Amino acid sequence: RTSSISSSTPLSLSRSEESITKQMRGAHSSCSAFSSQQRLFYSHRRNHYHHHHRKHQQHLSQTVVKRMRGTPNNANDKNDGFRPMEREAHEDVILEENGDLYVFGYGSIVWKFEIEGIEPVETVRCKAFGWQRRFYQGSTDHRGTLEFPGRTVTMTKCSKNSPVSGVAYRIKREDVEKCLENLEFREKQYDLRVQLEIYEDDDGDAKKTKKLISSKAVCWIATEDEKNVNWVGEQTVDEIATVIANARGPSGPNYEYLFNLADAMRSFNIEDEHLYELEAQVKKLLVGDNVDV
Repeated sequence: RTSSISSSTPLSLSRSEESITKQMRGAHSSCSAFSSQQRLFYSHRRNHYHHHHRKHQQHLSQTVVKRMRGTPNNANDKNDGFRPMEREAHEDVILEENGDLYVFGYGSIVWKFEIEGIEPVETVRCKAFGWQRRFYQGSTDHRGTLEFPGRTVTMTKCSKNSPVSGVAYRIKREDVEKCLENLEFREKQYDLRVQLEIYEDDDGDAKKTKKLISSKAVCWIATEDEKNVNWVGEQTVDEIATVIANARGPSGPNYEYLFNLADAMRSFNIEDEHLYELEAQVKKLLVGDNVDV
């Protein structure tokens, strides 16, 4: 197999594509069993949860409810919501000249970069241009269920001069393989792994004033491709807020995900109008339902 890593960069990923495929199949097997148990548990819990919110749900139009439940792009696809997306093998990731790797976080990776035994050698606030942060991806494995998908954030294309701010973690060469294996599984519902340019972040937005940190920062995004059965797509802030205020999954309430992300962004002094508007709307809904926030 020909690797896309340049010959000047030592190949730090020694695991073969065959063994990675075998590992991912095993992960799928264990996740499928897990999802069956979770469906049974949350079926009972969901009945209680919907009873509490029945009055609020009655105000939703049938169209909104249908979109809340996350109609798959391909209704014939039997993806159980836990299946890892098929991506190129890890060997196709291009590393820095010294073998390190930058991981760009724009969602939960910002506030929860936790991989046992791995300590990033650098954490830096940064920007990627031509992208915007949006809650257009359904979540059935962490912040929702198959019957009631939550919402998680992805990046969508926009004006080439428009920046999305996040945090980059530089992973040293000897930790790259373990890091990628962990994040590939964690981001299994995101159908596209990309490598992009990231720039130092300051108070200005002009790309020409930024210092390039890396042209190979890796991140995972969800797209509207038909293989991504959890794609929901564009919705109003009110529609998304209604889902986030009500959804709950194995990792906890969907609103917890949103609030953690908003708090993390503030800790890095990052402004994001869409994120903070959504946060405010969800808090308003929760207060109306007498939920402590």
